[in-house]
Amino acid sequence: MNFILPMSIMVLIIIFLTFRLIFLAGKFIYAKDITIDQFQLYDGEFPDKLKSARYQFQNMFEIPLLFFPLCIAHMILKNATIIDHIFVWGFVICRILHMLIRLQNQRDLNIKSRLITFIISLVFLGAGWIKLLLNSISI
Repeated sequence: MNFILPMSIMVLIIIFLTFRLIFLAGKFIYAKDITIDQFQLYDGEFPDKLKSARYQFQNMFEIPLLFFPLCIAHMILKNATIIDHIFVWGFVICRILHMLIRLQNQRDLNIKSRLITFIISLVFLGAGWIKLLLNSISI
């Protein structure tokens, strides 16, 4: 098994969320709910749906960025086990679930489901890095 597919899925999620943010911004600009000038410094009020989309987009450049070097390290070191693949896929599945939860209206959402998927994804990622370290020590 390789790490290209889970990495590609994460990249496609980021691309999807980028286009979603652009689409929503265009929609609200066209409806005159906001002006394009507001994006220069993110001044003024933005609709909740656009704020939520922006936060979701920004979140993809926080914790998920630690995922890519993990996969690349496994590809370079070639010392991954089935457990490493379980950690990687567990992270990706949790991030997909987290994304789907975040696509809903955040004002009406019970934050517990979002928090739980985030914490579980973080556990998979942390365990993946610890396992990588253990794999590397035993070489």
